[in-house]
Amino acid sequence: MIQPHSGAGKGFYFIPEIGEEVLVGFEGNNTQNPYVLGSQYNGSESSGYADGENNVKAIHTRSGTKIIMNDSEGSILIEDPSGNTWQMDGQGNISVNAPKNFTLNAGENITFTAGKNINSSAAVNMSESAGVDKIITVGAILNTNVGGDHMLSVTGNFMEHIEGNLESHSEKERQESSTKGIQINSEDTINKHSKKEVQNNSGEKSKSH
Repeated sequence: MIQPHSGAGKGFYFIPEIGEEVLVGFEGNNTQNPYVLGSQYNGSESSGYADGENNVKAIHTRSGTKIIMNDSEGSILIEDPSGNTWQMDGQGNISVNAPKNFTLNAGENITFTAGKNINSSAAVNMSESAGVDKIITVGAILNTNVGGDHMLSVTGNFMEHIEGNLESHSEKERQESSTKGIQINSEDTINKHSKKEVQNNSGEKSKSH
């Protein structure tokens, strides 16, 4: 079989399927030394990709794996029988689709950069994990909405620094507890307001200064 490029452990490997029509040559015009020049279409078998302007170039295997290049669109489509697709539309857009799982692995770094927006969504769960540090930087507003419970667990220290005001509102009860001391410091006035009783309870004597 004549190939455009061949060599040990490398080359261009396309072999005609059994039953396909091929063009045969004979080395030294000896019928005992045939070789295949290539396969060819005929009146009963066609690729299905032909058009009047020869815009489409394609590689299509018997299982349905495809690489289709369209010169009229400037596009490239890679597709497999399961429905996995990689589409470059010739307009600056790339679309990747997997009916099941999509896995991306890198031995070192992965970088995502968008000139405008990045949107991500999951129909069920979404998880993130970092072996060391995670840094989130927001240039303006960070808005977090939780439809159920919000739980935060910290094994070390929890620190907040706010240059503006801090407001917290609860529609129901609010509880704060500590196994050790609690300190509230202010360089200005501390006000407590309640429409009912304010109770201060201590297991020992209390001091007010």
